[in-house]
Amino acid sequence: MFSDLLISNLLLNLGDTAIATLLRQSTLAYPLVSAVHIGGISLLFSNILLLDLKLLGVLRQPALTELLPLLQRMATLGLFITLLSGTLLFSVQPAHYLSNNAFLLKMPLLFLAFMNILLVHKLPAWQAALTNRPFGITLKICALVSILLWLAVVLAGRWIAFI
Repeated sequence: MFSDLLISNLLLNLGDTAIATLLRQSTLAYPLVSAVHIGGISLLFSNILLLDLKLLGVLRQPALTELLPLLQRMATLGLFITLLSGTLLFSVQPAHYLSNNAFLLKMPLLFLAFMNILLVHKLPAWQAALTNRPFGITLKICALVSILLWLAVVLAGRWIAFI
């Protein structure tokens, strides 16, 4: 209970920062940060989607070992951009977001998407895939779940603006 209150207060205090004030007052800053957020989401999701499609067998060439370093770097860059810009956007109206059902849906979906990534990296099938060995159905199910979760995150994110 105390930790929930502390976290809520910390999140609400983001709205009192100088950067949040700048974003609220500038006619250019908020739309630019929003555009950067969309770019980060695109970079993140497109690289995750390519990896998932490769795991599902939709993309045959090149080998996963050839694709993975680039996909991971680009997805990590997209994640960094998305988290930073998303935090900035959140700071403009933290109370609004904390009472927005779409935002409140997006956060656990995002958590589940990250947990899916962690699960995949713990699976023996992931090690098999990294060495171009057969890896079975488990990894394919995780790839399909990943696509569905990330699509749900994007959908919930867009829904925020309409609530």
